[in-house]
Amino acid sequence: MKKLLAGLGITLLLSACATTAPNYNQQQFTTDNYRTTLVNAIDYADNFVDFDKEKIPSANLDSDDMSRLLKADIAYNQGDYASAAETYYVLADKYHDPRLIYKAIVCYEHGTPSPMQMAKLEQMMHALVVAAPDSQVGKIFGIRLALESNNLSLAKDNLNSVVSDNPEKTRALFLLVATILSDNLNQSARANLSPFGSYVTKKYADYPEAWLLAVVTASLNADYNGLITNLDYIRNHYPTWDVPTYWMAGILMKSQNFAVLGQVMEHEVMSTPHPSAGIQNLYVAALSLRDHLHTANKYLESQIALTPESSNLWIDSAIVNYKLGNYPLAIGALNKAQALGSNLNGSVDLALGALYEITTNNESAIEHYKVAQSLNPAFISVADLSILRIYVKTKNYPAANSFVDQMVNLTKTNPHDALLVKISMYSGMAAYGEAYKLAAQGVKKYPKDKQFVYYYASLSALTGRTAEGIKWYRKYIKMVPSDPMGYNDLGFLLADKTTNYAEALKLATKAYQSSPNDPAVQDTYGWANYKLGNYSVAESAILKAYTQTQDHDTAVHLQQVYLAQGNKDAAAKVIVISPQTKDLQYEQAILNQIMQVLTYYQFGMELSK
Repeated sequence: MKKLLAGLGITLLLSACATTAPNYNQQQFTTDNYRTTLVNAIDYADNFVDFDKEKIPSANLDSDDMSRLLKADIAYNQGDYASAAETYYVLADKYHDPRLIYKAIVCYEHGTPSPMQMAKLEQMMHALVVAAPDSQVGKIFGIRLALESNNLSLAKDNLNSVVSDNPEKTRALFLLVATILSDNLNQSARANLSPFGSYVTKKYADYPEAWLLAVVTASLNADYNGLITNLDYIRNHYPTWDVPTYWMAGILMKSQNFAVLGQVMEHEVMSTPHPSAGIQNLYVAALSLRDHLHTANKYLESQIALTPESSNLWIDSAIVNYKLGNYPLAIGALNKAQALGSNLNGSVDLALGALYEITTNNESAIEHYKVAQSLNPAFISVADLSILRIYVKTKNYPAANSFVDQMVNLTKTNPHDALLVKISMYSGMAAYGEAYKLAAQGVKKYPKDKQFVYYYASLSALTGRTAEGIKWYRKYIKMVPSDPMGYNDLGFLLADKTTNYAEALKLATKAYQSSPNDPAVQDTYGWANYKLGNYSVAESAILKAYTQTQDHDTAVHLQQVYLAQGNKDAAAKVIVISPQTKDLQYEQAILNQIMQVLTYYQFGMELSK
């Protein structure tokens, strides 16, 4: 169930722990030790595979199917479950051999839990119970199916039978059952979950994992009272064991039961004299998910006052203050966390870079972006682009050129492609003057290269060199007559900067016939029609473009079309976003994404949303 557990946002590695002693060394329940000791719950099933003991005859495969099976077995033994899954599924459905069915189940449990795969997994579980109802594996999977069939008695009988035959593996069995129940359980099982969990804890109270299983069943029902009862028992008997709480949070997160999650976590935090960093993170994340940010902030302030040396609390404080819009406080909190030795694989520096950038402390932003990319290769691209964006934004073009050269040199890009990359980067950041200079070099060095010709024509137009733009767009159209963008761009330039509206409409129409759904083409076609007084056609085309992009120039065009028709009310309703506002929105979006990365490193995948 590796992927099923990952889908719940639980970072657990589960393996066998064979002991029936009622007294346990509490140290084994610390999260790190539990993760190390209990590796991979699904592998427990191997302990219960008993098809040969049941004297179930092997299927007689025909030669072609035997060849396919051998290939699937090789992939299976190498851990390539995705390659083996479909073969086992087809063969299992054809021959009804429990060995094939079981292998199909294992493959799907290790795969990506897509709806189709979950449906096939469910089908294979049913098939296994039918093919080998008296086998221990069949009984284990039969527990889930019995609950889904509203047969609580059979679920209990199956559990007791397997435990009776494998008393030394009881803890492993409870973990396996908890894992099987944890994801995509049918609604029909809900009524039986809490009674099943209660039964398990009453009959097998001495086993810690029996209480974990009860936490799982209560979580699946979003049963607050059941969760409190079971988690209180666990805290009183196994005070270092946080895994059940994490598991509960993963299930409630997946089902979006944020209210119950928040209530349970508040109880957990308030009932624990010294909650672990993980439990505190869960509590803060649960509050954040419900937008109870001020409550989270007050809690963190109280805890930081008690333990100011906790870097974990400072990072939580930074995340909450960022969400509250208190960027200076978020920066201060991250600096405290960093001073205490926490960097979360470079994500703290990355977040500091973004926060300093949006508060216009550009030197500090660049410094932290550089540290982030040195600590984590995954951050190189976003940090590079952020640094370049700062250089361009502050018009520090010497530094920008030097930085781009370094980036290009590191990738060992040939001179032709390197120049195109640089032009593309500057164009994308609206540094049209610098991009024009590079494009001029490009057409001089590569006069027959269509990419440089197009860039030079476009950047000539964007920098006010209308005659030059028209000349080079005509060259480009001759070189690439099949590209609608050549006709579109020249049509727009003629409509916008000259009085040659007839040719502009002719070119725009040609582009529109080729790419009627492209918003840039729609805008040009509408603008050329507007210049010729065809207002209804212009409105229809430009409105389509505006609806898709909310682009500044398109919005202005739409306003002018409405005003030309005397429709002042419609013109007033058009939202015109200035380039400056759009730049700020872009920076905010980048900051939001980077803070999401920090939140992921701090809270985990599901709780970072």
